[in-house]
Amino acid sequence: MPHKHSKLLLTTLTRYTAAAAFTLAGCASDRVIATSDDSAGSLGVSTSQSVARPWKGRCDVDASFTSPTTLSIAGTCQLAHLGRTTVSAIQTIAPGPTGIVYTNTATYTSANGDQLITTNAGIATPNASGLSLLGIETAAGGTGRLENSSGTATLAGAVAFTSPTTTTGSYFLDGTLNY
Repeated sequence: MPHKHSKLLLTTLTRYTAAAAFTLAGCASDRVIATSDDSAGSLGVSTSQSVARPWKGRCDVDASFTSPTTLSIAGTCQLAHLGRTTVSAIQTIAPGPTGIVYTNTATYTSANGDQLITTNAGIATPNASGLSLLGIETAAGGTGRLENSSGTATLAGAVAFTSPTTTTGSYFLDGTLNY
C-alpha cells in the first residue's frame, strides 16, 4: 500500500527535520515525542534517548549559615548544554578526619525553566584564604528535558568567609550529564 508507506516516510522525515531544527537552534531536547500516530515506534525506533554530554562550567555562589551545621547556598552558573543557570542548595556540614564533610541537594534552573536536581558529597579543607572544596556532584533527575537526567561531575572550588556566618566563592564542574 503506497499510501501507508508514504505517510510513514513523511511522518518520519517531519520528526527528524523538526529534531534537527531544534538542535541547530540550540533548543535542546534530543527526545522525539511520540504522537497518537506513532508509526516510527511500531518499527522499533526509540522515541526517547539519553545522550551523554559534557557537564562542565563555573558557578559563583554565596552562602549563609541557617544553623551551626546547615548552609543555604545561591548563585549563578555558566554550564555546557545548560547555559546560564541559577543554583540553589541546602548543605549540611560535619567535622571529618581531614576537613569538613559536606553533603547537599541542589537545583540548577536553566533560562528556559528546566531544572536539574543534584546531590553532592565532598570535603572542605581549610587553607590560608578560607576553604578548598572537592566533591562529586550526581544528577538525580529534574524537569523538562532534564527529567530523566543522570551523570556525575567532579566539583572543585574555593570559598572565603565574608563574615562569621557568610561565605562567597566559586566552583567548577567537570563530568558527563546524560539527558
